[in-house]
Amino acid sequence: MKKLRNYVSSSIGLILLVTVVAFSVPQTGHSALVAGKDVRVINSASEAVPVEIGNGSANPVLTRDVDRPTAQPFQHQAILELADGQHTVDAQIPVPEGKLLVIEFISLNGSAPKDHQIYLSVLTRVAPDNIYRPHYIEYSKQDFGSFNHYTANQMVRIYADPPLATVRLQHLPLTGAVAFRCNISGYFVDK
Repeated sequence: MKKLRNYVSSSIGLILLVTVVAFSVPQTGHSALVAGKDVRVINSASEAVPVEIGNGSANPVLTRDVDRPTAQPFQHQAILELADGQHTVDAQIPVPEGKLLVIEFISLNGSAPKDHQIYLSVLTRVAPDNIYRPHYIEYSKQDFGSFNHYTANQMVRIYADPPLATVRLQHLPLTGAVAFRCNISGYFVDK
């Protein structure tokens, strides 16, 4: 029995010694993060490393839109008024020859009698399809007693070739006056 006890005690002692030595010897391979240590990475140009860039308000990162280097800002306001008995009114947005209009944002507000159905759209054409196609605008309406107030703020991506794009307002029934203001912004690019 004494031999067994000596054998077990010796085995436990040896295991403890090996464990202590294993944890105290420097390791190769993956290392733990150490605060304040710099890391140097050497890669070839074909092995690029992603880099985070600080973008604080005191030191903003300048960017450039490479997809549209010749973009020319555009903004237009259309006033759409329908008189009593009138069904449709159009406001034209001129598009210069040699340009493509890209509409990015549409906002509008207006009012109409409570029983009216309102349809708002932007009609554009893009070659080779020379048919003007409608792009309908989503809006919200609020009840104000005898009339409704309409608003919309919509991000879009609508293209228009020369000579023009059209903002269209339609309503039914034909009684009562309707008035809307529509602002469109985007940019022109050279074709």
